[in-house]
Amino acid sequence: MKIMKTTAYLWIGAAMGIAGQFLGELHGNVPLCVSNLISDMTIWPLVILLIIHRDVDAKTMLRDVFLTFLGLDIGYYGYAAVKHTIEYAKFGGSLSSAMFSDVPDLIAYTALGTAAAAWGWLMVKLLRKKKALLYNIMVLPFIAVQLLFIAGDIISWEYRWSMALLGAGCLAVIIYLYTVKSPLRRRNDTVLNCPVAA
Repeated sequence: MKIMKTTAYLWIGAAMGIAGQFLGELHGNVPLCVSNLISDMTIWPLVILLIIHRDVDAKTMLRDVFLTFLGLDIGYYGYAAVKHTIEYAKFGGSLSSAMFSDVPDLIAYTALGTAAAAWGWLMVKLLRKKKALLYNIMVLPFIAVQLLFIAGDIISWEYRWSMALLGAGCLAVIIYLYTVKSPLRRRNDTVLNCPVAA
């Protein structure tokens, strides 16, 4: 039971990765914000911040962000490898290409997940040490990246307005989480309502 609890985000990430492949196969039949919901990077600043936003210690948060990305990569690229291998068995071609063509992307996104986990770990450490200014500064890159995604979708030569709207929605949630529902406010409320503090 404890193992399932500690690896929950690994399984969640894997499920999202497989779902991303299925959604991608709907490309052309559904809006881009649906087919690219998981495979595109648009939602991931928000997903990372949702994991960081919980009231957990830095070590737990580090583990959960890393496992989410690891599971995502295993699910997404593992599904692709199985699909390509089946296609190889049916139609021939290069087996090594079928099985390992996505390995560079898998490594790159796992490294990105590791970096995100480390960034989140530092954010939680700063929050615990009441370094409010530094904590807020570390949220800004997520907002900046989200704005870049939105701008990129708006000026893209493709029709990506649905992705831009999705990005705007994610940005609105991020701002809400770190203003109205700020972890800094949560900590202050906890201190003010503590019997010892009273």
